[in-house]
Amino acid sequence: MKKAGSRKRGHSSLTKIMLLPLSTEQVRAVSLEAHMALALLRSGNGCFDQAVCLMRAVYMAFFLRAETGAGANIDLYRHADDALAECNLRAERGEPWRLLDHEAAAVECVLIVYDEQLAAVPRYRYRQAWERLHRVVAGRMQSPVAAGEAVA
Repeated sequence: MKKAGSRKRGHSSLTKIMLLPLSTEQVRAVSLEAHMALALLRSGNGCFDQAVCLMRAVYMAFFLRAETGAGANIDLYRHADDALAECNLRAERGEPWRLLDHEAAAVECVLIVYDEQLAAVPRYRYRQAWERLHRVVAGRMQSPVAAGEAVA
């Protein structure tokens, strides 16, 4: 018989699989999608879909920032978020979906951290970050990076 209250809140239903890192295939697929989106936007051949992909990667990395030492610098995410916002503003004015060199470099720095996070994070933490991302999107909230949202 288990003692009442012996389980930690929020972790009561974690299975062994949820404690494991993401599979190598998952990490590669997520990473490749983001890096391809960056390459397309850097070349000026991108579109809204690639911008959304990179926004998703930046927000996920932001939500996972406590998972690795390299992700602790909040300015890293702010620069990438600002770069994507500028790209979006230019596209709204009818200009091509393109990241300028300094903007692409800012996003690339986050993608490097995100790759490290994806390789290290347990599945349950990735899922928590994914759920937070969906709440932001569903609520049409402002960028969690711009809002300075705290780590949950």
